[in-house]
Amino acid sequence: VLDKAPHQVWVARLLENVLMEFALVPSDTDSALFEKTFDILLQQAMQERNRGGEHSTIAQEHVTTTTTARDKSKQKHHGKEKRTWGQAKVTKEAMAELDFSKDIVEDGMEMDNSNALAEARAAYLPNANEVNAWEQPARSLNDNDDSSSSWGSSLQGLLGTMGNKVLTEEDLEKPLEEMHAMLTSKNVANDISTEMCNSVKLALVGKRMQSFHRVKTAVRQSLEKVITKLLQPSNDRNVDLLRSVVTKREGTIFRSGQKEPYTIVMVGINGVGKSTSLAKIAYYLKSNGCSPMLAACDTFRSGAVEQLNVHAKCLEVPLYHKGYAKDPSSVAKEAIAHAQVEGHDVVLVDTAGRMQNNVPLMKALSKLVVENKPDLVLFVCEALVGNDGIDQLIMFNKALKSGGHSRQIDGIVLTKFDTVSDKVGAALTMTHITGAPIAFIGTGQKYNHLKKLSTQDVIASLFA
Repeated sequence: VLDKAPHQVWVARLLENVLMEFALVPSDTDSALFEKTFDILLQQAMQERNRGGEHSTIAQEHVTTTTTARDKSKQKHHGKEKRTWGQAKVTKEAMAELDFSKDIVEDGMEMDNSNALAEARAAYLPNANEVNAWEQPARSLNDNDDSSSSWGSSLQGLLGTMGNKVLTEEDLEKPLEEMHAMLTSKNVANDISTEMCNSVKLALVGKRMQSFHRVKTAVRQSLEKVITKLLQPSNDRNVDLLRSVVTKREGTIFRSGQKEPYTIVMVGINGVGKSTSLAKIAYYLKSNGCSPMLAACDTFRSGAVEQLNVHAKCLEVPLYHKGYAKDPSSVAKEAIAHAQVEGHDVVLVDTAGRMQNNVPLMKALSKLVVENKPDLVLFVCEALVGNDGIDQLIMFNKALKSGGHSRQIDGIVLTKFDTVSDKVGAALTMTHITGAPIAFIGTGQKYNHLKKLSTQDVIASLFA
């Protein structure tokens, strides 16, 4: 067949493909059917050729074109081809309408995200008559309250039979063992639990307590003494943020006639609420007459700058940023210089969240702190993570001290403290192990849900 009609090669190939598709490839049983079918198709093709070579020529060209296109496709197949959606060109105006992120201008200070801003204002700004958490009085521990919800209700089962007798160590041995077990179950370190129990024992042994109310009062006073010592370290590391800002603002004036702003750097792992806590502290400072500026130094996480910009808009404070993929230390340095020129007395630096075992990111954090020498480094941690937060704090402290530097975490911000219950003891353990005091606790989502941790709050949580 090929000798008679060499230009009909495409017919044979096409026929073979069709027959293979329909499982009609000849075998021992159907070879006759195959030959008969092939002869019929070949005769039809030859008749078309005799009527004119038009079809043959077209077919020949089709084979050549198809083969050439296939060869070129193999040669150029180095990656995914660009898909064209229609013939119309996309204009800049159309792209701007589709861009809901409002890309950051590299050297600018302005961004806009109206929808996110409206939602954030509703979620974060306090109500008109709402009292700020830091202005609310400390939690009262009523020793005469016998309700089941009082702070000492759990003491009733421990020490409720101690009234109207001179107490001995033997009387207190079993109740104090149970108290020790209860404290350690709430993530209080073993040595702290022992110190608290010993303090209670010293307050009660040899005393005649005529009623349980007096027992409760003695226990409360002894616990307050131990917890106050833990929450307020005597190593000059107490964090009085407002006083520190005012002191520096009224201090040295540089040759340029401008005062250097008080710089706060927020650090912590991913997702603990650093940006929100930073915004809360900015609200606290602004409410007390300071002029804060935010610095977006999380140049790693997508959306971090936009998120901080929403907080800045809600707070009506300026934001300094340089976009993404920049050196965080350089951005912080420029932000501090910009704040000094603009007359802001506080710069709050937001940093990227990082796990404590991520060596490259921890080195970058150490670089930022060492080069910019902030006045305060605050470690942000969730109150409900328990002892995991202690491990995080130790690793962050180690990272800041790497390379022979002496810098360390200055204070702790505990977020979600309103949700913590049985893990509140980790807060005491953090300060005990690291010496870093708890600067603030977050008690809700709004900006004014920020306060200092009181001794009464800890006792009430431990014995709730």
